[in-house]
Amino acid sequence: MDIQTIKIDLIHWLTKLDDASLLEKLQSLKEKHEFGLGEDHKKILDERLELYEQNPDELIDWEDIVNELD
Repeated sequence: MDIQTIKIDLIHWLTKLDDASLLEKLQSLKEKHEFGLGEDHKKILDERLELYEQNPDELIDWEDIVNELD
């Protein structure tokens, strides 16, 4: 089966699909491929950025971490 046939087959299948859970999983997969990050990862990064903005003095420099591990 060529790629265009697979796409058309999937489109037809999706238009008939009523399983909300499966549709949500497919949407998540689509978002990951479009943006490189899923919503969960974006949320974590947003939370960490907010923590940094609220407490910039609590930032630990990467070099300090590496030196502590040596």
